[in-house]
Amino acid sequence: MRFFAVLVAVIFLALLPAAALAAPADPWVAYVANSVVTKQSAPSAVILRANPATGGLVEISRNGPQGDLFRHPYDIAVAADGSLLVADMGAYATPSDRAADGRIVRVDPVSGHQSLVTQGNLLVDPAGIALAPNGLIYVVENVGTLGTPSVVSVNPATGAQTLVTEGGQLCYPFGIAVHPDGSLLVTNYGDFNDGTTIINCPYDFGAIVRIDPGTKEQSILSRNATEWGNLFRNPLGIAVEPGGRILVVNQNGGTALVSVDRATGLQAAQTPNTASDRIVLPQRLGLTPAGDVVLSDYTLDDLEGGLVSVDLPDGSQSILRQSSQLFNNPLGVAVVSNLPPVAALSVGPSVVAVGKAVTFDAARSSDPEHQQLRYEWDLDGNGSFETAGGGTPTITRAYESTRTFTAGVRVTDPHGASAAGSAKVAVDGIRPVITALRVRGSTITYRLSEPARVTIQLQRLKGKRWRAVRTLRQNGAAGKNRLRVRSRARAAKRGPTRAAPVRYRAEAVAVDLVGNRSPRARLRVSAAAAKRLQRR
Repeated sequence: MRFFAVLVAVIFLALLPAAALAAPADPWVAYVANSVVTKQSAPSAVILRANPATGGLVEISRNGPQGDLFRHPYDIAVAADGSLLVADMGAYATPSDRAADGRIVRVDPVSGHQSLVTQGNLLVDPAGIALAPNGLIYVVENVGTLGTPSVVSVNPATGAQTLVTEGGQLCYPFGIAVHPDGSLLVTNYGDFNDGTTIINCPYDFGAIVRIDPGTKEQSILSRNATEWGNLFRNPLGIAVEPGGRILVVNQNGGTALVSVDRATGLQAAQTPNTASDRIVLPQRLGLTPAGDVVLSDYTLDDLEGGLVSVDLPDGSQSILRQSSQLFNNPLGVAVVSNLPPVAALSVGPSVVAVGKAVTFDAARSSDPEHQQLRYEWDLDGNGSFETAGGGTPTITRAYESTRTFTAGVRVTDPHGASAAGSAKVAVDGIRPVITALRVRGSTITYRLSEPARVTIQLQRLKGKRWRAVRTLRQNGAAGKNRLRVRSRARAAKRGPTRAAPVRYRAEAVAVDLVGNRSPRARLRVSAAAAKRLQRR
């Protein structure tokens, strides 16, 4: 089926600035599924992400290295794990060709990688997608293999398709939403005639069909009739507010957004669509955390389309995002809350010797929406996150020179929100130095260049080797140190022996906190002094 939203009048091209012009205070982002065009600036299907807080518009995925599954993306939803689910029509069906080439494509919002959830079977032209609280995917099938529209459920893990309902009140359906009471709401577009495809529906200007997924029972919740409000003009997108009120996008007519009472089906106008409004050809809608509406518009005033913000309840409109470099006739839109993550970084050890590994650990970082984080590292302290760590929260690095710096980690959630954490690292490659080693009576003094653990041996020369006769240890401070030698039990006296000349020395070595060892400091010690040190 060919896309029905074709302009019937020539619109003057007016390229608007690419910056976001309106944004609610609560953090959120919008994903947009763009269709395929061939004569404008972006001649291929593309998934975009708009951030109203920053004004950013970034490309997430298109056919190429990320995959080759897009043909005609028509609607989009965000799964609980942050991945994107795209309903793609494949080649539009015709009365003579209803090939089952529709598909549901999963897109990684970080890498843009495309993967297939399900395709074919019951899917010919899947036009709308919605997610149940348990993650089950509901798809509204616009055509059906036998020319009968339907609603299909898809298991997100296996891709298994199950027919929920078909035919009945369904006529040219495009939008689907899951109501908090568990029922499914589907929009019927109503009559359509582009000269090639002719659709005649029981309700010319469209309707909302309510479906019980358990009993398969269908009923008309609201349609274009005096008893309901007479506002429908080809309803397309549909969403449900947390309180249960239903919002519907009118593609045509003087009212762009209609609210519908969930119990009575009564319609009320929320925002207009006249020649003086920003909205031109609205498609789908998403709800922001603040309760406002984001509309995708197929054309706007530059023929490329974009996003329009509608503030509720006053219905005021503003261009949220428009860019002829990336937008190419957007259809589906999905809004997802996106609070920034929290970054936490620890290092171990924080003081390390040259050549020894430091472990950087950001595992205590978290995301308010419990999304998986990815990690980037600044391991040289220059303020640039030059090392990509993917989804692993730890990394190790050794350093070859003495330095003190602040390392950093940047954590980013799947929807682009990020936070940074830091921790100090000291790499110590300087050996401690012992100077001014002296022995005076029972006291040993020396100077240290830095705090260190000092070992002092009293050594005696036997033959050609120096052997320790007493070992003393002390935690030395930077500067002058004093060590009083404690007394110890005297050895039993032996009979008189012939004295022989004996040589003694003191040898001191310091090892700092990270294991750097000082050069040895040595001092000749007289026999009398050595005896005093050994007696004490």
